[in-house]
Amino acid sequence: MNSSVKKITVAAAIICSVLLGGCDSKGPSTQSSKAGNNQTSQASAAEFFKGKVLSIIVPYGPGGGYDQWARLISPYMQKYLGVSKVLVVNQPGGGGLVGTGKIYSAAPDGLTIGDTNAAGDVFSQLAKNAGVSFDVQKFNWLGRPDDDPHIIAVHLDGPYKSFSDLLQASAHGTTLKSLATGAGSSDYNAAVITLNSFKTRFQMVAAFSGSSSEKAAFLGGNGDTMSVSASDIAQIAQHAKPVLLIADEPFGKLADVPTVIDVAKKQNLPDSSIKLLHALVGVMAMGHAFFAPPGVPADRLAALRSAFQKSLADKEFVAATQKADLYLGYAPAAALEQETDTAMADGALFQPLLTASK
Repeated sequence: MNSSVKKITVAAAIICSVLLGGCDSKGPSTQSSKAGNNQTSQASAAEFFKGKVLSIIVPYGPGGGYDQWARLISPYMQKYLGVSKVLVVNQPGGGGLVGTGKIYSAAPDGLTIGDTNAAGDVFSQLAKNAGVSFDVQKFNWLGRPDDDPHIIAVHLDGPYKSFSDLLQASAHGTTLKSLATGAGSSDYNAAVITLNSFKTRFQMVAAFSGSSSEKAAFLGGNGDTMSVSASDIAQIAQHAKPVLLIADEPFGKLADVPTVIDVAKKQNLPDSSIKLLHALVGVMAMGHAFFAPPGVPADRLAALRSAFQKSLADKEFVAATQKADLYLGYAPAAALEQETDTAMADGALFQPLLTASK
């Protein structure tokens, strides 16, 4: 996948996180002094978190992917951060914007973090959607736990068997109904940008508090398509057929599903559209990202990032994600920061299609 989230390696992140101050190219005496300062900072942060309660805000209702990741990681954050308890707090509304705003405006003491819809946040800010009360470039990213690409799926027993079938139906005057969570979510924007890029006739149906209610509506026979993550589809594989992967390379578990880039080239979309879809892929790769509000002291932020990374490497946590059919794939804070900056710089590419979706 040609995105900064993929390009920044986990190995580099691990090396740089050994010292809280990151990698340093200065001489041995400087490094020794810095290591001593880092040890003091680590001790200070550890003392602060000891016995405290950490809250993880989820911007969606219970049962969906964001809620699942937060609840899976909470006991391990407790283990590695040293807090006495971790509370998972669901704050649905506005396609994730309400809960994300709560994370962003929380007291910057390190005791509130959240599992946010990173791509949805970026697109909502670019589109200047009502309800945006944050600046994504000021998020204190902790990292991304998953490698879980987005897909567009159809009913397994429905009239459409491929994305080409959808395009043909649209070309003959059919208005496709596409399910997604609220208008601020990544799955909503992924569908809107993709369908607009292919000049498809469509109507978004986006009144769901999370992916669990979206899937329930789809299973009830609603909509022609559904925009969700690959892990969501794995849970309802007997009822849904993935027809398009929002990626620029095949995904192992769905190797037979064409990527949006391959389909765009086969449909002879202009280079400008293919460039936009590559940019979309990069933003969508940000996944179920965790962040802390702006202003968290550096030593506490470093402790949160370290605990997050250690949690993802914990053997019991890895086993739990496998049991839940989730696709583990760590990306460090630096990768998310870089992708956020790139996406905001690419705003001119996205805005026309985001505006057209309103």
